[in-house]
Amino acid sequence: MLKRVIMVIMLGLIFSSCDFIHYGKIAIQDNIRRIEMERERKELRKKDAPGAIMTDEYKEGVEIATQDIMKRPVNKRVEFEGATFIIPENTRLNPKHGNIVDEKTGYGIAITFTLSPHCMSKKVNDKEYSLFYNSKHNANVAEIAKEIIKVNGFKDTCK
Repeated sequence: MLKRVIMVIMLGLIFSSCDFIHYGKIAIQDNIRRIEMERERKELRKKDAPGAIMTDEYKEGVEIATQDIMKRPVNKRVEFEGATFIIPENTRLNPKHGNIVDEKTGYGIAITFTLSPHCMSKKVNDKEYSLFYNSKHNANVAEIAKEIIKVNGFKDTCK
């Protein structure tokens, strides 16, 4: 009889501690998510990524590169996800992020082509391509982006 009582008490303790296991699992998943977000943040701040200007090490170089890109004609044809777009001379698209990279310096600027819906979009072969830019840190980016939008025929779908 004593064995059964002890066994019932032990089972009660085991089942009541499952709640702690559940919270531990949630904490582990949350930490994994935070690590992945930090990894993505670091990836977006590399030299050829769209967030390079937010890194102190690259800030001055990116600003000089955008001033130089502003002077170039927009006449280079590039392929992105099955569509052809025209970008400034001596630049390329970063295949990982879809942003424009200066070929002379290797710095990425915050003008990105994507298949995700944004305000500036264009339909090509039943796919909707979008262009977005971040001119918060550098006003020259907006001028470059507006020229690319005009040349490629992107429309503002947010009006």
